[in-house]
Amino acid sequence: MKIELVRPSKFSAVVRKFASGGALGPTPVLAGHEANDPLAILLTNYLLWESTPAQAGEALEKIARIVVDVNELRVMLEREVIETIGEKYPFVEERARRLRATFNDIFRRQHRTSLDHLRGLSRKDQRAYVEGLAEIPPFVAGRTLLVAFENPAPILDDTSVELLHREGAVDGTATTAEVAAWIGKNHRQEELPRVHFALDAMNRAALKSAAKPNSKETVKEGMKFREAYLARHDGFRAAIEAERAKEERAKQEAIEAEARAIEARRLEEIAREEERIRQKREAEEARVRAKVEREAARIAAIAQREADRIAREEAKVRAEQERVEKQLEREALARKRAEDAEKRRLQVEAERRKKAEIAKKIAEKKAALAKKLAAKKALADAKKAKALAAKQAAQLKAAKAKEAKQAALAKKLAAKKLAAEKKLAAKKLAAEKIAAQKLKLKQAELAKRALAKRALAKRALAKRDLAKRNLAKRDLAKKSAAAKSAKKVVKKAAKPTATKITRKTAKKAAKKAAKPTAKKSATSATKKVSNKATKQVSAGKAKTNARAASKSRGRRR
Repeated sequence: MKIELVRPSKFSAVVRKFASGGALGPTPVLAGHEANDPLAILLTNYLLWESTPAQAGEALEKIARIVVDVNELRVMLEREVIETIGEKYPFVEERARRLRATFNDIFRRQHRTSLDHLRGLSRKDQRAYVEGLAEIPPFVAGRTLLVAFENPAPILDDTSVELLHREGAVDGTATTAEVAAWIGKNHRQEELPRVHFALDAMNRAALKSAAKPNSKETVKEGMKFREAYLARHDGFRAAIEAERAKEERAKQEAIEAEARAIEARRLEEIAREEERIRQKREAEEARVRAKVEREAARIAAIAQREADRIAREEAKVRAEQERVEKQLEREALARKRAEDAEKRRLQVEAERRKKAEIAKKIAEKKAALAKKLAAKKALADAKKAKALAAKQAAQLKAAKAKEAKQAALAKKLAAKKLAAEKKLAAKKLAAEKIAAQKLKLKQAELAKRALAKRALAKRALAKRDLAKRNLAKRDLAKKSAAAKSAKKVVKKAAKPTATKITRKTAKKAAKKAAKPTAKKSATSATKKVSNKATKQVSAGKAKTNARAASKSRGRRR
């Protein structure tokens, strides 16, 4: 059957009975610390745990006379902390041990003795951190969270649990941590201060039996409540420790049996490994012996090969000596033959040089004679060429002057023709404009008579007018293009060449280029005229070249 550690109905009755209103008592801090310093508040709550506010205030004054800040309590020995607080303080040894353990845990986690970093954390993280500190009682953790961080948590000590047990709200086997966990689980966070005030009122009511509220009898009565709680739980703890020791012994026996089995397997493995090593060593020795034998055979074979090689080298040396002797004999014979050949070559070379000197003298005489003849001939040819060049220059100058006159004349004719064409085009355009104006007036009269067809008539008139203008522009563009092409032909004909173009041919080409025909466009006429002019120019060049060639042949003859 499951035991109910906390009886909810009776617990609620106790809370209703003592929760008549109240407030959290003052929380003084160590001198030199701010009132909201979490670490100083933690120290004060440690002194209030299983004690009274008066005793806590006296202890703080004693500590302030000895230490400067809370961190000095962490570095003190446990005995020094006990002497600082006071040896007659309730549960001072346990209090000093837990205090040092909590402060050292904070330093180990943060590398400094401070709880300021908890201000930026969530309520859940704050509660997890504070309640997880080493050996911190639920009373100290809950009161620190409420005062320092305004984070309500269960505030409960052993005295309160003992009084709840006497009220019948808590089972005798329930511990302070279990009851605190039950309160936190079954009450909303905003209800926790009310529960704390009720439990605090219950504690004060139980201590009213003393003569004075803050006298030593009150302290002793409070200590009796906790000692009763600890005495009742000592038996439970002894049974639990015995059961735990039994389980530990069973575990130890199992571990030892497993260790013996492992040791046996290890020894077997060692034996197998030694046998394997022995076999491996024997195989290695056999392999070494075979290797030594092979090495000896190899050395013997090497020695035999070396002896054979030495014999071959000696035979080779002897053969080389014989070859060198024969080579020396052949070289001596070759040197003698070479000396004889050199003597014969020197004799032949001397004869050849003598003949070459004689031939050179003869050639020098011939060259001097030929040079004189060539100089005379070159002088005569230069005179003839100079006279011919002067004659040709005079003829070319006359031809250029004639061509320039013809080009100027053709240019004047083309300019007159272009001016006449422009006048004709202007007259035609003026006539077209007049006709268009007359047509517009006539159409305006018709529009007045027929109002219903006015818009349509206007559009038709505009289209017709635009078409006529475009036609007139195209005719004018064609005429100007024909004039330009004729002008180009005249310019080409006016260039200085050796050809002779008559005035009649130039006039005919200009007239044909200027005449607009209905069947042929101005572009085709211009092309024909330019092609004809080009042909005439090329024919004139050919005739001029033929005349010049015949004249040069006559001069040469």
